[in-house]
Amino acid sequence: MRKDCCEGRFLITFDDGPHANTVPILEQLAHNPVQQGIKAMFFVQTRNAEGGGPQFGSFLLQREHAEGHALGLHTGTAGHVSHTSLSQIELERSLRRGMDDIQLITHERTMFVRPPYWRFNAATQAEYRRQGLYMMLSDAKAYDGVDWGQHIFRRMNFRSQLHGIWRRMRRCDIPEIDGIVPIVVTFHDTNQYTAAHLIEYLDLLIDEAERINLPISRKMFYDSATEIVQAALRRTVGHAETAGTNTWCGEVLSHVRTNRAGTDC
Repeated sequence: MRKDCCEGRFLITFDDGPHANTVPILEQLAHNPVQQGIKAMFFVQTRNAEGGGPQFGSFLLQREHAEGHALGLHTGTAGHVSHTSLSQIELERSLRRGMDDIQLITHERTMFVRPPYWRFNAATQAEYRRQGLYMMLSDAKAYDGVDWGQHIFRRMNFRSQLHGIWRRMRRCDIPEIDGIVPIVVTFHDTNQYTAAHLIEYLDLLIDEAERINLPISRKMFYDSATEIVQAALRRTVGHAETAGTNTWCGEVLSHVRTNRAGTDC
């Protein structure tokens, strides 16, 4: 591995909230033995009857913002509805309502969307662009809706995905900022196990990165909403290719694509 190889930093994201489970998740992000004051991006359902719609859900969105986390849009409909099942008018209405709901809290328009069930197509992506939204997916998933049974399977899940991420980093296939590769990890704050064991998950990420020699920055997780937004823009679908970079890794990536030669990053 080259000494000037990029280092990774985990960008934690949550889908489907807000939810009663969001409370212990916020507390564990703020106070844990891994890294104090971790910030995350929450892709929220602003009008779900069990989420952002009720008064308690709105309070949780305000708390997420007040505690320095970033808010992205999951849905602006009254339910976890796939964007691909909506008409163009329905999707436009959902996105606009969700963006307006978030703006009432943050006083800024969110730039990020993650489609429910991760279902998207050319039509939904075109509507995201019309609304000024960037679609953000993920590098690693906890698959925290799966009943893994034994702890070892959660560990093996992360190990397998981090192996793939490390291979992509060595090929410079993941955009970076100043030598730091944002590694996007997805959880669900609606999941009871995640809410009770988030610190365990954070430990697993670090342990498995060390096990496979994936280089991680001294600051292992993002701790600033501003940095999260900057990193997220580099990691959104379609944006990284047009954003440009003057960093070493970006120059190498351009060279690799031109000459079709491999290199370590």
